[in-house]
Amino acid sequence: MEIERVKTYVEGLDDLVGGGVPKGHVVLVSGLPGTMKSSLTYAILHRNAQESLPGLYVSLEQTKESLEMQMRGMGFVADDRAKGVAIADVAAIRKDVAKGKSTAWLEFLRRTLETRKKIGAFDILTIDSLEALEVLAKFPDPRSDLFQLFEWLRGLGTTTFILTEAPPESALFPWDAGHRNDASYLADGVIHLKMHQVSDVAIQRRIRIVKMRGTRHETGYFALVFEDGKFGVTRALSV
Repeated sequence: MEIERVKTYVEGLDDLVGGGVPKGHVVLVSGLPGTMKSSLTYAILHRNAQESLPGLYVSLEQTKESLEMQMRGMGFVADDRAKGVAIADVAAIRKDVAKGKSTAWLEFLRRTLETRKKIGAFDILTIDSLEALEVLAKFPDPRSDLFQLFEWLRGLGTTTFILTEAPPESALFPWDAGHRNDASYLADGVIHLKMHQVSDVAIQRRIRIVKMRGTRHETGYFALVFEDGKFGVTRALSV
């Protein structure tokens, strides 16, 4: 049976994963600050919305206004909301967390997403970021809580991208640090972004498909480029 997929519409990236991300997958997008995790995942939502596949970006670190301004500066159109890209932030919830009212925060997020799903269905979800989610929800048992969260996200029926920061690359694996490794095991896919020094003065962004269940995929690093408001993936010509 042919796998139903969600295209990223990033030139060269879909070819690396057999035509797109398998529908319903929960995918970690890992990388240090500056590797364009937010921009890449927003670009996926932006492009899919143009193809009538609506998306929701949940920002746990920025306000809606701040994220919109950032993406507008990247060259994405200002009327994304009208075309099927919604943004949800948690400014009000952060205030409750600061007052010690965080015990039911994760349940609030679930109800919010379920309600949005019923009112205005979305097919692609981005959660930015796993670290912020853990701080807000205060997971008492991270391994068990992450397992339940990922299972719930699969049951939601969306294709989900969860952003997470990578620890220093001196680690054996860039995503292997404490229970963050649990998240990589639980996820259906792991996409890693990094900044790679190619000369004394030049830095190149690179992308690697570490894991993608249910499909053949490339495993090496490729160059990630952004030009004229579009992302692309090409062979990395320099080591």
